[in-house]
Amino acid sequence: FLVPVCTFGVSAEQPNLRASYYLDSYNTYIYPAALGKIEVWFTVTGVSYMDDLGALTVQIYESKDNQTWTWVKTYTNGDTSSMLGHDDFYYASHVDYQGTIGRYYKAYVCIWAGKDGNGDTRYMWTQPKKATLFAG
Repeated sequence: FLVPVCTFGVSAEQPNLRASYYLDSYNTYIYPAALGKIEVWFTVTGVSYMDDLGALTVQIYESKDNQTWTWVKTYTNGDTSSMLGHDDFYYASHVDYQGTIGRYYKAYVCIWAGKDGNGDTRYMWTQPKKATLFAG
């Protein structure tokens, strides 16, 4: 006596939480250093060892009132070699900007991870921070 048995596969896998095929995770933030200087930090984790990863551009904006913003500076990886790491799966770096004490700053960062001639970008705004006399 044969009874046909049908089985249906149910996957218990979690959804793919990676940012992309190349980017596992990334973050960017502003650290207010002393005497009005600000540091725009970015961290990038690739899905594996990447040929290049980091930031392609960092655009800095300034505000007197934390509401109306004016572009003040753009950094590119071609001009600032520390913006991209090579042959690694994780990279953290920053660019410095000499701001004005008491003014607010935020940045728009273009994140990159690439391998074998292909790659992916993501764009991220930092939270605004006030330039201060003392660090932190």
